[in-house]
Amino acid sequence: MSKDKAVAALKALWKYNFTADVGPYIKTHVGGRPYALPGEGGMVMNTNPHNEPKPFGDNVSWQLGYFHECMSGFEHQVAAHLMAEGMVQESLILTRFIHDRYHAAKRNPFNEIECSDHYARAMASYGTFINACGFEYHGPKGYIKFAPAWNAENFKAPFTSANGWGSYTQKKTGAKQLHTINLKYGELQLQELAFNKIGPGSVKSVSVMLGAQNIPVQFKQSGAELQITSNKKISIKTNEHLNITFS
Repeated sequence: MSKDKAVAALKALWKYNFTADVGPYIKTHVGGRPYALPGEGGMVMNTNPHNEPKPFGDNVSWQLGYFHECMSGFEHQVAAHLMAEGMVQESLILTRFIHDRYHAAKRNPFNEIECSDHYARAMASYGTFINACGFEYHGPKGYIKFAPAWNAENFKAPFTSANGWGSYTQKKTGAKQLHTINLKYGELQLQELAFNKIGPGSVKSVSVMLGAQNIPVQFKQSGAELQITSNKKISIKTNEHLNITFS
């Protein structure tokens, strides 16, 4: 599917399926398991915005039980897709409404009920986080990328890799932008790295340091993407920092 069609579909979902209060909808659309009560918001699985007669086929069908539900697994998938297509505000709003439905003051935040207790599909929420970080990783190739969807001038987030985990930060300081990969556990081998250019101005040089060791790299810019390649894999160990400075 082309980006234009994907965005058009997401905009339609946002217009016709998202509601800040499911109360009026479930009052007139009975059946199924809403998973949301009046006063709570979410994205309804399947609505009938044009009031078509028999929009789903037969009036009595087992599938109808699903159409009026706010199923968090599907909602998280939509939120992740919204984030990936640059609809950041909509993604965050939808995620917040799901979070509020399962706030600890009301329900178990570790059990977003869908079809049954502790249903695994709600783990799709991790996709929203990945897309918010603009995170890409390929272990065998030694490739990693970060392209935050917002707050690019001062961003920090955790990440996981094949053999380790740590944190990533990026900051814009004057004419420079600083990127740091801080490995807190395990080992991370990298050979290709990519980041997005922050703000206006051109990037003319790059410095890559593993602790006090200077790492020789090749650099090129492709649109807003800044690409770094090393002749051999850079091995980052526990508690080591890889610092990349563009200027």
